[in-house]
Amino acid sequence: MLPVSRRLFMGGTLATLAAAGIGSRTFAQSGTSSLTIGTKLELNTLDPHFFNGFPQASSHSLIFDALIGIDSGLRLIPGLATAWRNIDNLTWEFDLRQGVKFHDGSDFTADDVIATLERVPKVPNSPNPFTQFTRSIQSTEKLGSHKIRFKTATPSPTLASDLARVFIISKKHVAASTADFNNGAAGAAIGTGPYKVTEWVNSQRLVLARNDAYWGEKQPWAKVTEKVIKGDAGRIAALLSGDVDAIDEVPTIDIPRIKQDKRFNVVSGASATVQYIAMDAVRDVSPFISAKDGQPALLGNPLKDRRVRKALSLAINRKAIVDRILDGSATPASQFLPSRFDGTSTKLKVDPYDPEKAKALLKEAGYPNGFKITLHATGDRYPKDKDIAQAVGQFWTRIGLQVSVEALPGTVFFSQATKQEYSCFMAQYGTDEASIGPRALVHTPGGIYGTANRTKFSHTDLDAAIEKSQSEMDPVKRKPLVQAAIELSMHEQAIIPVFHPNAEMAGKANIAITPRPERRFNALMMKPKA
Repeated sequence: MLPVSRRLFMGGTLATLAAAGIGSRTFAQSGTSSLTIGTKLELNTLDPHFFNGFPQASSHSLIFDALIGIDSGLRLIPGLATAWRNIDNLTWEFDLRQGVKFHDGSDFTADDVIATLERVPKVPNSPNPFTQFTRSIQSTEKLGSHKIRFKTATPSPTLASDLARVFIISKKHVAASTADFNNGAAGAAIGTGPYKVTEWVNSQRLVLARNDAYWGEKQPWAKVTEKVIKGDAGRIAALLSGDVDAIDEVPTIDIPRIKQDKRFNVVSGASATVQYIAMDAVRDVSPFISAKDGQPALLGNPLKDRRVRKALSLAINRKAIVDRILDGSATPASQFLPSRFDGTSTKLKVDPYDPEKAKALLKEAGYPNGFKITLHATGDRYPKDKDIAQAVGQFWTRIGLQVSVEALPGTVFFSQATKQEYSCFMAQYGTDEASIGPRALVHTPGGIYGTANRTKFSHTDLDAAIEKSQSEMDPVKRKPLVQAAIELSMHEQAIIPVFHPNAEMAGKANIAITPRPERRFNALMMKPKA
């Protein structure tokens, strides 16, 4: 039997649904007061400081505000701070917005910023902690009820961008646990954002009510419901039946047919995200690497050799993955961010598909017969993540490796990856500033660096290049330093960038959807059409 998403499109079913009134609910009928979206993004916490991840940031941005906002062009804009400035290389001052109230009616002041920064490093067991954005702050000084000064231990040119990732909580909840935040409307999830929590069921749904006292632009939706629908067929069916007003992660195979239906719009947007492969290049013995069956024992960990890492990159046919698996809904990657974004390298090119050169590099490194390896990936997190991992495994098999692919639920995958239980894994990383990728993903972990470096990759010269780029406050002088750090990251094959995905969304024709470069799907991106 065909999957639901395919059966709904065949044999005139769309016309039948429309004739029956299914999926044809309009805002004239239901009013513009509510919006229901179906999303693959699985929200598993209301704690804004527990996990720096795509689903969390997408949903939390409706409930909480940061000091700094980011627009659709990745430019910094005022948020809870109206202005910010460097006093000297180690000093920043922020003017805070006055007249802002939390959802419980209490006033927002500098004390809430201080409380937030106090809480961030105390949240236990975070799979990807927010300390990467706050550790540079050595001290915080309150200059008045709505003015604050930060002293950093070293020059920190990205502090404003970093603080755009940290949501501000009320000082009342500085001691609140993650469980306290997860207690839904009765818990600590009280922000200054455009919506208030009325209901939350872990990994199932989030229901929000408009905050009519919001300091910013009034939102058009009085009620917003986010439904987690992980299956592609389920999201398509929910849209067609009228159960939801918009969906994300539209399967590319379904896009042409949805576009033909006048009841819906399909929107595509490029993302500031990279799908990448991380490799255990540090340990002498790696848990999922061994000699191939029937061959002499493998000596050491081959991933420690840059030639092997480069061979694995050259063995991947990125264009085939983009064209055949993702139906063109991505761009082959040469670095952390697409080259169109400011600060990225203009010199780097996508590694060509060259299996013969890959084999030669393996032979040169002392592994002419390859080796046995397991590639771990998520199976429910990103579009076709399992299929992409399988394709990579097949490409590596062609250069002589014996490859197993294991796809896991995201909740399991990230926990195990953080514990360094894998030899090689595939994931995504998104950022809004060119230097953050190298800083977070490939610098040796420690302090403000390497916070997303789950393989503990370490290279002395690369660390020095990243730190140099992170200490230059002059933006003109800093840009070539950032580019040099990115280029050295790719020369050392600290990670293997595979592609930059597009975001594919669909909604009813009377909803305008504005894509964002970050991986987001929420009510802030949607407005009723006039």
